[in-house]
Amino acid sequence: MTYKARTLDLNLPVLNAINPSNECQIERGLKMITEKSRNKIGIFGFSFKAGTDDLRESPIVEVIERLIGKGYDLKIYDRNVNLASIMGANKDYILNRIPHISKLMCQTTEEVLAHAEVIVIGNGDPEFKSLLGKLAEGQEIVDLVRITDQVSQKGKYDGICW
Repeated sequence: MTYKARTLDLNLPVLNAINPSNECQIERGLKMITEKSRNKIGIFGFSFKAGTDDLRESPIVEVIERLIGKGYDLKIYDRNVNLASIMGANKDYILNRIPHISKLMCQTTEEVLAHAEVIVIGNGDPEFKSLLGKLAEGQEIVDLVRITDQVSQKGKYDGICW
């Protein structure tokens, strides 16, 4: 949309502010994760929004890519994303951003929970609300979408504030 606005010589400040704002949120989420100083990360929900397999422009894909680049050990779960069934631009997008994504994906929440020291909630799938009660000793949650109204608890739950 910003490209089209520029071609029409339109100045749309609100529209032009979206990308910098999104980048700020990605940086904020990344900082919340990396400040935990733990290497094994479990990502729950990496599609653009709950209930869809659309990965294009999903901010959590950017977070995943940056965590991989920093050497973090990731496992990912999203019941709506099946690489064998996504196609077209959606498939091209994810395979160009994270070519080995299939090696990181798990079939169950239990697989990711068994791996992770830090659990990251990346979209608002209602399934993820139950994760709060499934944490093992020492595991922490970073909630990037405010799946719950729970208040942040040092050493256990850290939710992004708006």
